[in-house]
Amino acid sequence: MLADGRPAALVEALIAAAKHRPDSDRVTDTVERLTGRPPGTFAQWAADHAPEFR
Repeated sequence: MLADGRPAALVEALIAAAKHRPDSDRVTDTVERLTGRPPGTFAQWAADHAPEFR
């Protein structure tokens, strides 16, 4: 974020907020309603698209 020109104070605040965010068990059906298929994991997406980043 700093490399993109964000102010250091903003970056520090965003990181602090992320570290202290409470856990959530919330599950929605939004992805499936929008795409017509169940969501996948980030790990599967990364494996499927790894060649694009090489």
